[in-house]
Amino acid sequence: MNGRFRISKEALYFKFPTLLADICIQLAVLWGIMYGTDMIREGNMLIYEKSGTIVLLVLSTVLSAFILGIHLNERNRSAAIIAGQAFLNAGLTWALFNGLMAIIYELTLQGKALALQLVSVAILTAALHLIIRGLIGLIRKKGANHHTVIMVGMDENMLAIYDFMTQKRYNDKGFSVLGFFADREEGIPEGSLLLGKVEDAFAYIEAQPLGSLKEVFCSLNPATDSETVNRLVSLCENRMSRFTFVPDMKGYPKRKLHFSQIGNVSVIALHDEPLNDPLASLVKRLTDILLSGLFLCTLYPFIWLFCAIGIKLSSPGPVYFRQKRTGYEGKEFYCLKFRSMHQSTDADTKQAVKGDCRVFPFGEFLRKTSIDELPQFINVFKGDMSIIGPRPHMLHHTDIYSELIGDYMVRHYAKPGITGWAQVNGSRGETKEVSEMKKRVDLDIWYIENWSISLDISIFFMTIWQLLKGGGEKAY
Repeated sequence: MNGRFRISKEALYFKFPTLLADICIQLAVLWGIMYGTDMIREGNMLIYEKSGTIVLLVLSTVLSAFILGIHLNERNRSAAIIAGQAFLNAGLTWALFNGLMAIIYELTLQGKALALQLVSVAILTAALHLIIRGLIGLIRKKGANHHTVIMVGMDENMLAIYDFMTQKRYNDKGFSVLGFFADREEGIPEGSLLLGKVEDAFAYIEAQPLGSLKEVFCSLNPATDSETVNRLVSLCENRMSRFTFVPDMKGYPKRKLHFSQIGNVSVIALHDEPLNDPLASLVKRLTDILLSGLFLCTLYPFIWLFCAIGIKLSSPGPVYFRQKRTGYEGKEFYCLKFRSMHQSTDADTKQAVKGDCRVFPFGEFLRKTSIDELPQFINVFKGDMSIIGPRPHMLHHTDIYSELIGDYMVRHYAKPGITGWAQVNGSRGETKEVSEMKKRVDLDIWYIENWSISLDISIFFMTIWQLLKGGGEKAY
């Protein structure tokens, strides 16, 4: 598993203390429920008080960290991803612990206690991880825990990497660029050091204490400087410094590319979606079925009755609005919504705009609160959609924007969602300019290429937060 611990400074100073703190949270919440509430039945209290229960809880927490990893110290993770990962760790620990208790002690599970345990631990763990991440950021801003690197060669891509690492807003990532080795002085960024020519890099790397130079970025072309590059690779490996190629990708699309092998030939793929993994796809589908099924069997009938009455009293016509949308791999499907507009002939071609006369008052409430989107849980259960994914667009927009935006159709490599990465980043509602749709497409593609369970969890909670705040400026 990617999350396995290695004995390193990162593990010793960050991961291990975080794991201990997670264990303390798990124990504190369990003891709080046991002795601070009356949710545990008297007959079960004797089981919870066994020393084996503490062992199972600690074991479950450690197993969860071992399986999923603790990544809050990694330099390129956002706060949202860290919070999502914390929720996932807490959820897996909860499932392992209560499952083991049921198997070993034949414990009758209790709904209220289980719900309180899951919610409390998830919130406290996420808060703790964010606090620790903030402390790590402060430590790095003070100059400690830095990832020291040098740049060998200089081109446009190398300068872009340097710019990313040295911007003030990335100070909490802890990159320390020692300087450049290049055969020309022109173009060296202001404030950076020219440490010497390319050939001087060898002596410099040799002179550094073993393992102190964390990474060497090299933009030399192996096809024309093969001897120099191979010597550099060998030296870096012997000196415990990571070697990273920065190839000249001029002319290639500016997106995340993926290298792989076909026989002995290296090839570049424009996309490598994590959801192509059958296990990842299965996990996402099972999650969709479970959550949508639970919602449709519990809350949805009451919501439907409330909305049906409001819609019927406001405007003649059906409760549902069914519209063909573009779905997974470009296939068409009927997307369901609670009807929020008077019936019209332009419903399949015209977006809702601010002050749209087609929207009746109750419909405006449905759109403002996003309740009109809830029937899409039926689409999720059927398999046309997912809870999280790129929003499905009407066929008319697909026809238009697929001509105007070159990579528009890439967003259909994943099932469309009720909410998505673009929506929680402000790209929702009316698109007046092509640039607005382009931004949405870029965010959708980023989601597809960087999907993870923790990212989905983050988007879910970010959506809830935005709904509580009022749905955003374009919720009309």
